[in-house]
Amino acid sequence: MVNVHFPLALCLPSRLALLYKENFPPKPTWSVEEIPDLTGKVAIVTGANTGLGFESARILASHGAKVYATARSQEKGTAAVQKINDELAKLQNSSGEAVLLVLSLDDLQSLKRAVDEFTSKETRLDILLNNAGIMMPPEDTKGPMGIDPQFATNVLGPFVLTRLLLPTLLKTTRDSPDGTVRVVNVSSLAHGWCPSGGIRFDDLSKGSNYLRYAQSKLGDLVYARELARRYTDQGVISAAVSPGNIDTGLWAHQKGSLLSPNTLVAKLKYPVSYGVLTQLYACTSPEVTKEDSGRYFFPWARRGHALRSEADDPALGTKLWDWCEEQMKKAGITA
Repeated sequence: MVNVHFPLALCLPSRLALLYKENFPPKPTWSVEEIPDLTGKVAIVTGANTGLGFESARILASHGAKVYATARSQEKGTAAVQKINDELAKLQNSSGEAVLLVLSLDDLQSLKRAVDEFTSKETRLDILLNNAGIMMPPEDTKGPMGIDPQFATNVLGPFVLTRLLLPTLLKTTRDSPDGTVRVVNVSSLAHGWCPSGGIRFDDLSKGSNYLRYAQSKLGDLVYARELARRYTDQGVISAAVSPGNIDTGLWAHQKGSLLSPNTLVAKLKYPVSYGVLTQLYACTSPEVTKEDSGRYFFPWARRGHALRSEADDPALGTKLWDWCEEQMKKAGITA
């Protein structure tokens, strides 16, 4: 693993410096072994059949949590959950468990069905890890209600899922230690390449595939900030994280010349074991407190600052929240 010291980045042009800091972070100082006992806690991890989602679900369950692992495919989800539970069976004194929850983030009705299923079985939710996402799908990919598929999957879907689960999250805060009920959105350094103004609500499909991906990742940050503004005082900690440039299937649709920034970044990948550090830190660490709600964490498990000022704009946060609620109404879904 390449490890280069940070000060070198100060000599680079701003965009290159950002890429440098993301792809060559210092050695981790926090490990998953520091996760506290999660016995009795309930978590939901989206996109848990593969990559960062699978590994996050596996580790949370190994520390005692009951983890609802979501997947679009019944077959793939069942295989992932079985694999986690087979591993848990080999551990001594493990009370953790993985349970499949089938949903599709770009299908708002499936989110409603999944939440109804979850709340019919559980009365608490301690951790919601909005991990699932897509990156630069084929240009002919269609999103729901004419919405750009990346924004629908990466922003609107997690918003709706969280919004429907908020009553359970808030109920959980009443009998939980202060600051332990958390919602974590997986964003990306890519948010720094979003369009001017942050989010083009008038035409979310405008611009290149990568620009639209960047727009959706800014949306994750803006939403995490707005959720913090509204619910931190009620006991829910909200955070956004960048997992780093990780060797998962996210780059499956990436295309570009050999010397394009996207292609170069795609070659500088870290293993999944590194990628889960930041999101699991935000989900579980006692070091994360109410004062951190709304914060952006970046590799590896470090407090950082958003690269774009739009992420901190309360007006944009309100506009995104209202826009997402309007899409819920159009789909006939009420929270």
